[in-house]
Amino acid sequence: MDKRAFLKKTLFLTAAPLFARALNAKPAPNIVPTPTLPRFAVISDTHFGRKSKVGIDAMVKVPRTLKTLFSKAPVDALFVVGDLTDNGRPDEYRQLRSVFGDRTLVPHKLPVPPFYFMMGNHDYHHFSRDGDPAKYFTEQLGQEINQYAVIKGYPFITISLTPTRRGGKWTDPKNCYDAPIRKFLAEKLEVASRDFPGKPIFVFCHIPPSNTCYGSVSWGMKTINSILEKYPQVITFSGHSHFPVGHPRSIQQGKFTAVNDGSVAYTGYEDYDLKHVGKPTDAEVERVTEGLIVNVLGNGDVEIERWDTFRDEEILPRWLVKAPHDGSRFTHTKERKGLPAPAFAKGAKPSVTVSGDSCTVAFPQAKDDEIVLNYIVTLVEEGSAKALKRSGKYSQFYWNSEMPGQLSVSFAKVALPGKKLIARVIAEDAYRNKSAPILSDVFTLG
Repeated sequence: MDKRAFLKKTLFLTAAPLFARALNAKPAPNIVPTPTLPRFAVISDTHFGRKSKVGIDAMVKVPRTLKTLFSKAPVDALFVVGDLTDNGRPDEYRQLRSVFGDRTLVPHKLPVPPFYFMMGNHDYHHFSRDGDPAKYFTEQLGQEINQYAVIKGYPFITISLTPTRRGGKWTDPKNCYDAPIRKFLAEKLEVASRDFPGKPIFVFCHIPPSNTCYGSVSWGMKTINSILEKYPQVITFSGHSHFPVGHPRSIQQGKFTAVNDGSVAYTGYEDYDLKHVGKPTDAEVERVTEGLIVNVLGNGDVEIERWDTFRDEEILPRWLVKAPHDGSRFTHTKERKGLPAPAFAKGAKPSVTVSGDSCTVAFPQAKDDEIVLNYIVTLVEEGSAKALKRSGKYSQFYWNSEMPGQLSVSFAKVALPGKKLIARVIAEDAYRNKSAPILSDVFTLG
């Protein structure tokens, strides 16, 4: 039997040797693993080889993430959902193997779970013209690029991005789940639905199905939507956008359930429809690493834990995908309104510091039953609501316990001399519900 046939037959990852050594990690509340039901972890976008802008790269972030997730309770598998490397270079794969082969990352005496890797768009960059990135992936990690596995009586499907060659060059892989991949997915979904009636089917793909979970509007693709939509029992896990898992729309249920699994490298943000909000700094986005732990419960429900692995903190509440898995009990749908709207504390008001023709507006954070996503800050003339100047700020909800209690926005060289101005601040939640505004005292600029 040749190596390729052997890998197809075995299905399970054996490339990563074992790990272990306990850390002083915080225990998750109320975890009671069921020995006969699956419990697994999901991460993505590790980007080995990427140059961090603040000096904290994958060789720090990935081990910390693995220690956090593996310290909670044993898992049956870990799924790494694409963009394993920043370019697909040999040195980046060596870094990946060194981390996932480190036995000290799993608490002492706990079994080491199998790892399932899949390819993302970054894993093709090194092969823009020459070589076979999928073959290289298999040679480096000992796995096929697509896999079907059964874990404790539940089906799992992984698929990788697969560009094709045109004119001697790989096509842009972010647009490619090619025909063989779609055929693999369709066939395995049919097998899984036949062999495991009434059970969820777990599907892992780097790029999210379009217009599903948070991040899929601008970063998703429609190529596999029509295949997945035939199976309401499907739960997909995807990355690519790097959008934070703390956002409530990181789970979305329509024809099936789609889950955004965040990123280990850095967090993303909504620059496509929040252009009035200032871009987060490198220090902000680099201090976010995330992952998921998924539990199949005894009543058939699927419980999803969200973890801030930078701070070793669970992001609550846990999500529940309720049985029966036929779409009849979907709750995380587009019909969610996110009400009530955010609100500032009674008596809260912005403070304004003036320096010539510039000013800085400082304000306290508002509260919401889920998250405050961002703030809109405007300068208006006294007695008017018309914005003369406009800016904004993310709440930094993705910093969790380190989320600052007060934020500020600066306006430089404002050409409004002598006007009586007021700073007006509105909070928005994840559904664009707006708070009542808070207003500063009147001020003027030079």
